[in-house]
Formats: sequence, C-alpha cells, structure tokens
Amino acid sequence: MARVAAPLAATAVVSLALSGCSGKSGGAKTAAAPSANISSDQLTTGTASGPLDAVTWSGDYRAPYSLDPLKTADYPEETILGNVCEPLLRTNPDYSLGPGLAKDWKQADPTHLVFDLDPAAHFSDGKPVTPEDVVYSLKRNTDPNVASNYADSYNPVADISATGPSQVTITLAQPNYLFVRNMGILAGAIVEKANTVAAGADFGSATGKLVCSGPFTVASFDGTNSLVLKKDPNYWDAKHAAKVDKLSFTFAQDPQSYVNGLTQGTVQGAFDVPVSALSALQKATDGKLYIGGEGSTTQNVDLIVSKLDGGLKDPAVRQALSLAIDRAGIAKSIYSGAADPLYAVAGPGFFVGQPDAAKAVYQAAYDKLKVTPDLKKAADLVAQAGAKGKTVTIAYTADGSQFAQLAQVLQQTGNAIGLDMKIVGLPPQQYGSLFTDPKARADYDGFLTLNYLEFPDVSTMYTSYATKNGVQNFNGYDNAAVQGLVDQAQGTDDLTARAGFAVQAQTLVMQDLPWIPIVAPRALVWQGKQVTGAPLTFSYMSYAWGAGVGAP
Repeated sequence: MARVAAPLAATAVVSLALSGCSGKSGGAKTAAAPSANISSDQLTTGTASGPLDAVTWSGDYRAPYSLDPLKTADYPEETILGNVCEPLLRTNPDYSLGPGLAKDWKQADPTHLVFDLDPAAHFSDGKPVTPEDVVYSLKRNTDPNVASNYADSYNPVADISATGPSQVTITLAQPNYLFVRNMGILAGAIVEKANTVAAGADFGSATGKLVCSGPFTVASFDGTNSLVLKKDPNYWDAKHAAKVDKLSFTFAQDPQSYVNGLTQGTVQGAFDVPVSALSALQKATDGKLYIGGEGSTTQNVDLIVSKLDGGLKDPAVRQALSLAIDRAGIAKSIYSGAADPLYAVAGPGFFVGQPDAAKAVYQAAYDKLKVTPDLKKAADLVAQAGAKGKTVTIAYTADGSQFAQLAQVLQQTGNAIGLDMKIVGLPPQQYGSLFTDPKARADYDGFLTLNYLEFPDVSTMYTSYATKNGVQNFNGYDNAAVQGLVDQAQGTDDLTARAGFAVQAQTLVMQDLPWIPIVAPRALVWQGKQVTGAPLTFSYMSYAWGAGVGAP
C-alpha cells in the first residue's frame, strides 16, 4: 500500500542549471557531534534500559483523519495506530515478520495461509482475541461500506474463515507468497468485533471508542493538535510491553514550530524529518539526527502521469522528459543531499533484506536504468513525436514543501526540450482529491507525489500502480504482460525467480513510464537525549515501535 504525504518543508525556491549533464549527488550535510550516519546494519537508536513517565513525538504533518486503522494509509495514521491496533503478525525493524497475535503461521501451499492465534492474546478490555474477531477485522478490508485504504491488497483473497477454535485460514484465488506481508501492517490490524459493531459509524472518530490489543490505548484525541496514548498495564505480551506510561503526539502547523519543539526538547523524537529542518537539527545539542544512506527507505518522489490521452500521451514524450531530468542535481540542491537519484519507482530501498542472489538480480537491472541527463536527445525525441510546443500541465501541493521547487525545475526542464510546461500549485485538500477523484485529475497531465510502500518488495510496488486493479493506477495503464509477470513474481516462493519476473515487469513499465521516478529520500530520524529505542528503518509504519522507546 502506498500513499502521498505533504511534510513540512522550506519555501525557498531552487533553480537548477539545465546543462544536459549530471553532477554527482552529494551526501547529506552533517555536523560532527549531533548527527550520525546510519550504518546498513543499524536498525534502532539503541535498547531502552528503563521506563519513562512521558515521551512526546512528532505525529508528522497533520493529525490522523480517523483512528480506524483501515481508513487512511498515510504517515500520521500508520506512524501512530500500529501502537494501538496490532496487525496479526509483528513486523520487526529489519522488515522481517515475527509472531504477534498469531503465535505461528504457515503457507502450506501457494493458495492457503493458516494462522494459529496466541491463546494469551487479549484486547485492552480483557476479552480474548478470537478467530471471529480476526475474520471480522480482515474482512472489513473487503467491505465497500468500510472503504478500506488497503482494499486492493485483498484482491488476491477468495475467502477468510475460522478453521479451528484458535485458527484462521486465508484462501487465495491464485498463488501468492507475498499477501502474508499485509498481515504485518495495518492492512492486517485486528479490532474487537463487538465494540466495532456497536460503535457503528462513530468507530474511529475522536469520540468513538477504539478497542484493540496493542501495548497502548488512546487516552485522548482533540482531532487537531494532540493525540495521547497511554500504556496498557495489562498488555498480553510482556516481552513487548511499553516502557513509556504516556506517549503523546503533536502536529506542528509550521516549520519553525516543528524545529523549536525538537531543538528545545519539548518534542523528543520525529521520523521522516523534513529537509528544511536539517540545518537546525544538525546544530542542536539536545539530541541527534540520524541520516540513512542510499536505499534506507522505501520512499520515492515521482511524477504520476494522471492521464494517457493528454500532453504526456505518447510514451516517447514521457521518455524524453525522464531523460532530461537532472536527478542528481535535484537530490543535491532541493533535498540537501538527503535523497538519491531514482531511476525506477522501486529503487534500492526495495532490495533490502533480499538474499544476495536475488539482490544481485534487482541491482543489475536497476543499474541498466541509470542515465545521464541529455537535453539534446530529449528534445529530438519530443520533435520526432510531433510534440514540440505541446502543453503539459503538472500539479503539485502548494503547502511550502519541496514540491514547489521541484515543479519549477520540471517546468524549466520541459520547456528546455520543446514542451510548453505549465505548473499549478493546489491547496492541500484540493491536491489530495487527485488521489481519489478522477474528475479532479482531468485538468492535469501529471502530478507530483511522495510515495512509499510499508515493506520492501519490487513486485508489490509495480502491482500498486502498474496493474489494472492497482490502487494507485490513476491513469488506466493496462499492460497484460506486466500483470502476468507480477502475478508470476508473487506466485513463487523462490526469491531469485521472483526477482527475475519482477525485473522483467520493470523493464516493460520503464518503457511505458506511467510514473516517472525522480529521487528517493533517505531516512531522517531525530531523537532527543532523554530517550532511546526508536527504529531507524521505515518499519515504524508497520508495528508498535513506541513499545521499544524508553530511558537510555
């Protein structure tokens, strides 16, 4: 599952030189003491040794729209709600799956997943987690009245049923060895059936009672500025119990408030730190900024082609625009080196955790996609396609993020190769409608996005936007060969064979370019001196990371 976000960022405009050649991508700027580069094997900031009364964390760029774990797949919801509503399985900081509400599981054949529930598991009100609760919770994703943001993840599912007093079986319509990954993110979140049914439409609202099984419960939520979680003293899994009594989330409304909260110690931590805050945080002394390397997140900044019948209708024009983009310059200048050039939407961050043989397949295919910007060749492609002077309109969120700067660079790039590139900044709410309303997209040939996947897998990313029923297929892209290859990739448990099918799909997708990749942000995590235990990978979007935070 992948979604856009609009994090706080600087408003300064950067103009890149369109020289037709790419400079080297710089690393993130670092100060000696308060910053630390994250090594590839460093998964957390440390191990907490003791309890704390209270910790305040940045809840990202806005408050959750809903506390229903299925309603919105975006940074605020996924950062917070995994601490309250556990998925069926537990995602670890290295993205591996481990026992959770299901003490064990197996995929006996390509179409059947069997989960055995932990008899100790119970909800925050003391009632046991039953197969009935699990079946109800998972089936909510398939109920159009719920409108789950993870509904497309359930496309492979034929049936979900209780097959024993503590067992649930998921039957898949076709072979799929990757569906199980959804049981380790909020797509697999378990809620108490009786409470959810009783709450009705009020479930997940600021006043609607949320009964789940996580190490925290919701103490208060004002719907706008503050959400407070409290430790569940009767949490069923002592090994993963919370060390913090009160975990509060704040939602800064402007960049300066955000920076002040972190540097002055009133906010002890933050994930996905905006680039505009890097300089101030690198100088701060009350904590440490952790900076990941290439591939340290499964995030990507892309230009989504929103319709295939407009100014970007011809794949040759899309190829020309992609060829002209100075990705390294954008990563260095707009993202202060805290991003890397991205040549496929599923870049190096999606190879993490793969065995060497499979990783080599992904890396070799990715390396073949790397190009040096060539304005002359791009202009020739535009001319040959008969598109010189054709208007191309790009939308972006006008919220003060890097998108405004990036849109201006793309405008310069498009104009330089013979297109009449126009850019339109949209208010955040109107921009958000681009992801849900085809009519809202009708006036634009493309729009910029910051995208992500909760776990690293190349074929799942292409399923999301390059298959007919993908939740992010906003332009109607339909290539039967791509669909067949991602189905083959997900239908095999041989990871090297899976990689082979996935990169074949990638080759076709990169010829058609329904999305144009631009850069991949690096992991940026801030943690105050008072705490430790935060994850340094993008896994925080998937599990109860707050339970690992405590005193150094």
